[in-house]
Amino acid sequence: MKKPQMKEETRKKIDNFWYYYKIHVLVVVFILFVASAFIKDIVTKVDYDYSVAFVTEEMMTNEEISSIQSVFEREAEDLNGDGEIHVEVQNYTIPQGDSADPQLVAAGQTKLTVDIQEGTSMIFFLSPGCYESYKDSGVLPADESEYIKFSDCTGYEEAGSPKELGDLMGALRLVEDTKLKKDQNKMDYYEANKELFEKFTEKTLRGE
Repeated sequence: MKKPQMKEETRKKIDNFWYYYKIHVLVVVFILFVASAFIKDIVTKVDYDYSVAFVTEEMMTNEEISSIQSVFEREAEDLNGDGEIHVEVQNYTIPQGDSADPQLVAAGQTKLTVDIQEGTSMIFFLSPGCYESYKDSGVLPADESEYIKFSDCTGYEEAGSPKELGDLMGALRLVEDTKLKKDQNKMDYYEANKELFEKFTEKTLRGE
């Protein structure tokens, strides 16, 4: 008869503990959950050496992004010295025309604006419609002749010649009259991107 009594006493102790300390326990569990998620994010987060912006009217497919990313990474350098080479392909989708969803347009424009202000991307590829919208921004070249057609680049062929992206126009962003010009780290990053862009557009620059 002692065993049932012991079990009953144990149950009462547990119930009593939970009654007085359940909030404390839940808080600790929540903190541990957040901490583990934060640590996992840090451990698994990719530290990109470059970011390349694709400003398009329609969203690019994962396959297109992956293939282009691979081509850039074959020509890129380890800028951050972590022993790995990673190039991020940022697709800013900004629909054009009167029928475009205002929310999608606003979201794409906001992300692109942050990129431009921070100098995250130095290499830009734009759809013809997006070029018309941003050619007078003072951040991207206004003259169409300063752009290189994506389909004319060696990198385009190496990426599998995605037909839907053939008309994109590529160029380096302008930095001369921006705050980036005073930041030596950003200018070093710009020069590295310039070299990468020249490798990607090798065929066009050689006039082949």
